[in-house]
Amino acid sequence: MLSYLNISGELVKQLVYPTGNKSYPVGNISFTNVQKVSKCKVDLYIEKLAEGKFYLLKGVELPIGATLIYDCMKFKNQVNEYGLFVKLTDGDSFDITGSINPDGANPADGTNTVFLSEISVGDELVVNSEVRTVSALVSDTALTMSSAFSNGNADTTVQCNPTALVDVIIN
Repeated sequence: MLSYLNISGELVKQLVYPTGNKSYPVGNISFTNVQKVSKCKVDLYIEKLAEGKFYLLKGVELPIGATLIYDCMKFKNQVNEYGLFVKLTDGDSFDITGSINPDGANPADGTNTVFLSEISVGDELVVNSEVRTVSALVSDTALTMSSAFSNGNADTTVQCNPTALVDVIIN
């Protein structure tokens, strides 16, 4: 069983489902933090309905660019047995470099910003108390949002709420 997943956001994702009459061992699983600006936390657990969660990893922090490999996982994943889950928790919020002057247009334009090195698709930006999700990076000074910010004054303290971006390989 070899599978590759790119997981983002603060979420819980089932990686291995209980299936069939035979267990399929997982040799190892690796997590790589592919975020640009912050660490994230990983929980890895098995769960069986009505029996609860059994944590293999809990609250493990992955620095930017780091890879964590968890070896030798053997558990029953037959029908009505255990599933394997991962929970990701976002990195810390931060103030971006530069400012955004919302003009009601999409893409949003930045002044003295470095979007390509600080922001990822899926991150949330807070401009003048409005929260929008980044849907595309255009350049260091332009990005497309889920919807345009209202026309207003320039915000020099734009906050970014980053998503957790993790590559997962199950072997």
